[in-house]
Amino acid sequence: MKLRSIVRIGIAGEGLSEALASEADAILLTTATDARPAASLRNTAREAMHAANEAGKQAFVLVNHPRTQLLRDDLDMLTAPELAGVFVNHTVEPQDLRDTAVLLREFELGRDIEPGAIAVYAMVDSARALVRAGDLMQATARVAGLVFDSNGYARDTGARAEESGPRLAYARGAVVAAARASDGLPLVAAGPLEARELAQYGFAAAILDDCAGVAQVNTFFAPGEAAKERAQRHVQRYEAARAEGLWVARDGADVVDASSVRKARQILD
Repeated sequence: MKLRSIVRIGIAGEGLSEALASEADAILLTTATDARPAASLRNTAREAMHAANEAGKQAFVLVNHPRTQLLRDDLDMLTAPELAGVFVNHTVEPQDLRDTAVLLREFELGRDIEPGAIAVYAMVDSARALVRAGDLMQATARVAGLVFDSNGYARDTGARAEESGPRLAYARGAVVAAARASDGLPLVAAGPLEARELAQYGFAAAILDDCAGVAQVNTFFAPGEAAKERAQRHVQRYEAARAEGLWVARDGADVVDASSVRKARQILD
């Protein structure tokens, strides 16, 4: 399913109705806060997941870090066909993602859900996560992308937070490169005002705090006609090459391999 805009829902479910009625592609719930009891947060997330499914939207949940000892109960409550993926809070090591994947597989198998159906995304909100970004993407086949939290990263590194400008340009570029190098999706927490610039960095989608600007953000992150035509050519050239027993095709000066085609299909989905 296409993914351009994700609306973050409040801890008590605030904004859910508006998000479901909007053009947002997905919603994001959280259990990773002590502002409410954990059981209450899980119940809110579970109910919102069902509502999102009925509205034809993807549902993601920001879950607790494995070392909090809260993750198992999070996933026990939330693992269901309606859950598209989990964002692992404050990821710093590949093992954080492997631990999450093991728990997900356990609950998927026990609930007749295809193993691997629920994706894992690593939150990049620290210098430690940034320098390990490539390793995070390789931690497990279930990892589908990276989520850059610019405010968290700025706090961790002592930088000043920014809505636009060059101060965090290196970090943004590193997240995009690490995710795309492994055919993953780079996502970013952003507001509609800076979404156009962030789309130009190569991010695939923005996480928004409300529904304002969703339609505009969708436009920013939607591939243009030229990109879609190029992606379609890549798929066609590669399939023709494979039919001849070749593993690489050419499209003008472009070398089209399996990785190129996976990226092309992300554009066409």
